[in-house]
Amino acid sequence: MKSNKAIEATWYAIVLWIVGFVWGMTVYMIPALKNMPSISHISKLPAVGVVLLPLCLVMLWYLARRYLASTNRRSVEGLKLGFVLALITIVLDTLVYVVLLGSVDYFAFLSIWIVYAMFVIVPWLLRRNLGQAQ
Repeated sequence: MKSNKAIEATWYAIVLWIVGFVWGMTVYMIPALKNMPSISHISKLPAVGVVLLPLCLVMLWYLARRYLASTNRRSVEGLKLGFVLALITIVLDTLVYVVLLGSVDYFAFLSIWIVYAMFVIVPWLLRRNLGQAQ
């Protein structure tokens, strides 16, 4: 991955993380949304996942298409982008939610792992589809 592509992927990861963080904090500050019962092993705050899963999917599709459009190496770059997005998001989630906010059970819910998997799978599928058009 070239330096400018690595920087672009890093910025995309930060943008995706900030959107999730802002929505999560918004839900946390609205009692009606925060007090929704959790779904055991699936989601601690269902109001976060219901909005973020489709929103992340749309944003990820757009950002990955934009990222892959500027490269001729789509067969490799899609997977690299996905791993960069997932890795940076996991690091930021660990630093903010686990270390700073003390949410020891943050990684115990399936919904967060679905988002991480989307970060890898969507660019990979997209690069395959764009790569077939070449």
